[in-house]
Amino acid sequence: MFVERWMTPNPLTIQPEATVSFVAMEMSRRKFRHFPVAEITGTGKKLVGIVSKYDIARAFPAYLNPFSVEVFEDSVPRPVSSVMTKNVLTTTTDCSIEEAARVIRTHRIGALPVIREHRLIGIITESDIFEAFISVTATKSGGVRIVVESNAQESPVPAVVLLSRQHRVDLLSMLSFHENRLKGRDMSIFRFGGRLPPGFIQEIAKLGFRIVSVGE
Repeated sequence: MFVERWMTPNPLTIQPEATVSFVAMEMSRRKFRHFPVAEITGTGKKLVGIVSKYDIARAFPAYLNPFSVEVFEDSVPRPVSSVMTKNVLTTTTDCSIEEAARVIRTHRIGALPVIREHRLIGIITESDIFEAFISVTATKSGGVRIVVESNAQESPVPAVVLLSRQHRVDLLSMLSFHENRLKGRDMSIFRFGGRLPPGFIQEIAKLGFRIVSVGE
């Protein structure tokens, strides 16, 4: 999975001279938590910063809620360029979702602007990454979810794939990872579409794998 598949293309931007209170009003109206700050050029949008709801809140006086109906465009007339983050972490369309998630978590930020040839072409947020992982695990597809524990040297994936073919079961997704709390053990999560045939789960167990849980 790559950023291009999950980013918001051609995101709305704010110009650096926009007032802080105008940005607050736009965030409230559009329910945004971040705005890329960009200058419009002949070749597209040039990213010059990014501003978050936290940045905006800090720029307001303590007595005024920045996202309330009491805010007007001139309530805080400072330009947003005075409160935005200027050294912006960015990503590219061919960056993996996993790497984008790692950067966001490591740096404790909520979004990454997407750049191509020095132009802003998209933005990917925490919510987009959550949606990507929900998609790859087929969580919204329903069906049956089985968690299997195995020896680290013997993956259950080939066996479960073969069983799925033999029983004509729709295998929607699978994910394996090392279980750090159990040395030498792996966990694998399988999601199947529809109901499983009688005896299917027992056949997995007979192959020497421990069934940790079965659910939706």
